Amino acid sequence: MAKKILIISPVPVFPWHAGNRMRIKNICYALMNHGYELDFFYIGFEKQLSDNHQEFFNGRIIDHAIDDSTFELGKDPFLRIREVQNGLKIKADYLQRKFLDGNNSANFNKSLNEFKNIKKYRLLKQQLSGRSYSAVLLNYAVYSHLFDLFSDDVVKIIDTHDRLSNRYKLFLDEGLEPVVWKSISPADEKKSLSKADVILAITQKEADYFRSLTKKAGLNILTVPHFSPYSDVPVSDGHNRQTILTVGGKSVINLNGLNWFLENVWSKIAESFKQAELYVAGSICDESSKFNTKKSVTLLGRFDKPQEVYHTTDLCVNPIQFGTGLKIKTIEALSSGKKILTTTEGAAGLERFIGKGLICSDSAEVWINEIKAHFLDDSGNTVFKNDLKDEVDQYNTDALSNILKAVNKTESSLS
Repeated sequence: MAKKILIISPVPVFPWHAGNRMRIKNICYALMNHGYELDFFYIGFEKQLSDNHQEFFNGRIIDHAIDDSTFELGKDPFLRIREVQNGLKIKADYLQRKFLDGNNSANFNKSLNEFKNIKKYRLLKQQLSGRSYSAVLLNYAVYSHLFDLFSDDVVKIIDTHDRLSNRYKLFLDEGLEPVVWKSISPADEKKSLSKADVILAITQKEADYFRSLTKKAGLNILTVPHFSPYSDVPVSDGHNRQTILTVGGKSVINLNGLNWFLENVWSKIAESFKQAELYVAGSICDESSKFNTKKSVTLLGRFDKPQEVYHTTDLCVNPIQFGTGLKIKTIEALSSGKKILTTTEGAAGLERFIGKGLICSDSAEVWINEIKAHFLDDSGNTVFKNDLKDEVDQYNTDALSNILKAVNKTESSLS
């Protein structure tokens, strides 16, 4: 009988335009492909999931919908009391952060109690009756209170996606308004991670941070980057050598990076090469009114499959200037057989690919020179692709190995 794993996520898997959704989808696919049966429980705010979820998962989609219109105090006289108590805890947490860490932490970090939905907790508890799992894989550490519903013999795994400790500071350092929900205090991150048996970090740097933060005996911390199988996408007819591509979601971080590129790099390239064209793909196109320039820029919008956009070029750019975690658009380009020019931040966790399709620099001048050299090289150099494919294959093998260690909680997962 196949081992059963429960996947818990605050974001749907479909549609999988966003990097975190793609990560969840690929990890789940890898587990199912290795014989595991996966149930899925959604703890987000969308009232209905797409039918793709039922088609994708080989287990059950656990009911997540809460009908507030049917709520009756008499059925559960303590439910409203619990919600009020949680609200009071949120206010107390705010005051504690303000007293201990200052106004910025109070205003931009969130309390772990803000991620508690009492009704969802109760709903999951009711539906766990009669079901048993060998492991539960929870996406994002802030929901680790849900581990309280499971017995000690269930392996409790947190896929962190990102380091969240004081993440607001990254935005303030760049003069930007912080994205609040993605930031918690280091004390809260330690508390949430300590409920797990296994932690999945997206880069070795973040694994080292979690290890230094928690210091919990027996807590296994593994590095599992984004899965991204190699599938070479050739450039289609009609696209010249002077075309490049950037892909991104509509986050403040991606918009900041694109505007840096448009101002400091692309403006110079477009002046020198009249046929130059920058393709922009992904939900970042929804924010085109905030681009600093539209000269020689074509918006491709959202897409369903990488082939829909990566066929336009053999050179991609990821100009991200700050952030945490591993940048899925960098590995996605490499896995499509493309060279990609990115920053130190954009290459984080992917340093193994430098010289094998990955070009890394934080200098606008270097970027300009690299793009010009690419435009002037008519040879269509693809020598790097064999080394790139081998490295991508090994990268995915390493990630899969650690996923399987996690769900089995093997002794070798201590490394």
